[in-house]
Amino acid sequence: MYFPYLRGKQFELIAIRELSEFISPDYFRPLIEPVRRNLSPLIRTVKHINDKGFSPLIVINPTVGEFSHDHDFLLDELEGNELSYLPCAVIRGGESASARESISRLKQPFAIQITEGVDKEGIALAQDAELVVVDYDLPPLAINRLNNVVLLGDFFRKQKRNADYLKESSFSHLHATFSSQRNVIGFGDYTMIGSEYSESGGPAYVVTIHASYINEDMFDEMFIRHYSSTDDGTPTDPAGKFAEALAKFISEADETPSIFYQSSALDGFRKLHNSGHFPGLGQVKKLSMEHHIETVCNYLQGK
Repeated sequence: MYFPYLRGKQFELIAIRELSEFISPDYFRPLIEPVRRNLSPLIRTVKHINDKGFSPLIVINPTVGEFSHDHDFLLDELEGNELSYLPCAVIRGGESASARESISRLKQPFAIQITEGVDKEGIALAQDAELVVVDYDLPPLAINRLNNVVLLGDFFRKQKRNADYLKESSFSHLHATFSSQRNVIGFGDYTMIGSEYSESGGPAYVVTIHASYINEDMFDEMFIRHYSSTDDGTPTDPAGKFAEALAKFISEADETPSIFYQSSALDGFRKLHNSGHFPGLGQVKKLSMEHHIETVCNYLQGK
C-alpha cells in the first residue's frame, strides 16, 4: 500500500478529496501532517474520504506549521469530531518524549513515525503501534525489530531555482521493492513536493511542471520529467510561463506511445492547455501531485 506524506494545506487536501473519488483504499492511504490552525478544511476532508472507505493517518505532534508547539489543541479538535483516522505520533532524532506524551492521551490504536535516527526506547514505544512509519534507510537491525512497517523516503531532488532543473531526474524504486522485506507492508514518499516545509513559494522567474513516470526498461524505477519555461530574469507573466512549460509537457505526454500513465490529472493538464487558462501555481502543483499518486497506485494495481 502507498502512504504519501502530505501537509494539511489547501491544495493538498483538495487533492486527497479528488483522488478518493476513484482510487481504491486498497492501494492508497494518505499520511497527513496538519499545519494550519484552522482545521475545518482538514476535518471536512477526513469526513469526505471516510465516506469513500478511507481512514488516513494524521500526525498528532507536528514539527512544522502552526501546531508545532501546540499539540493539545490539535488532538482536542480531532477527538471532538466523529472522524475515522489513525493518530500518528512522531519520534524525531531519537527524542520520544513528545510522542509518548501524545500517545498517553489517546483512547484508540495509534501509529508511530520514526525519523532521523532511532534508539532502543523508540523501538520499545513502537511495539504497541498498529503501524510504524520509518525512514527507508533506517538500519535494517532496527527495522527487523518492528512490525507492520511503512518505509518512507524523501526522493524528490529539489533545486534552489526552477531554472536549475535538468530534463529528468531519478526518483525511487521503493514502489517496486518495498515488499521484499518480510515485515514491510507499505511505502511512502513526499511526492514531487519534497519534505522541506515552506508557507509559500517565492516569485516565479521560471515555471516548472514536474511529471512522474515509471520506466519499465529500467526495472520499474520512477523518474520525474521537468518542463520549464525560458528564464527571462523577471518574475512577470507567470501565465505565459506556465503556458510555455505546459506546451512542452503536453507535446511529450501526447506522443505514442507515451511514457506517462494517462491519469485523470494529465487530462486536467490537457484541459488547461486547450483552454489557455492559467489556474495559479497552487493548482498546477496539485495536478502534478495527483498525477504522481495516480501513477504509483496504477502500478500497484497492475502488480
